Amino acid sequence: MSQKKSSRLSTKPGKNLAAQDPDNWVENRNQDISTQSEVKGKTKRITFEVSEKQHQATKILAAQKGMTIKELMQSLLVTELNQNP
Repeated sequence: MSQKKSSRLSTKPGKNLAAQDPDNWVENRNQDISTQSEVKGKTKRITFEVSEKQHQATKILAAQKGMTIKELMQSLLVTELNQNP
């Protein structure tokens, strides 16, 4: 008889998460740990186009910082808005 191989799914870069309660994850899945205290009330989505070269550079920078692209963009946005109130 053959034994079934176990497989592990990796998390996104920058996400060193311990095992979570599934119900808790579902309730909080749209909140970043880094921005939970900053987000108050309703949130809005921003979508924009970038070139392949810009996307690749952004992805590399995020990986170097141990972040997701979303986390990097939120960090850049917060930094920019804090510098120019």
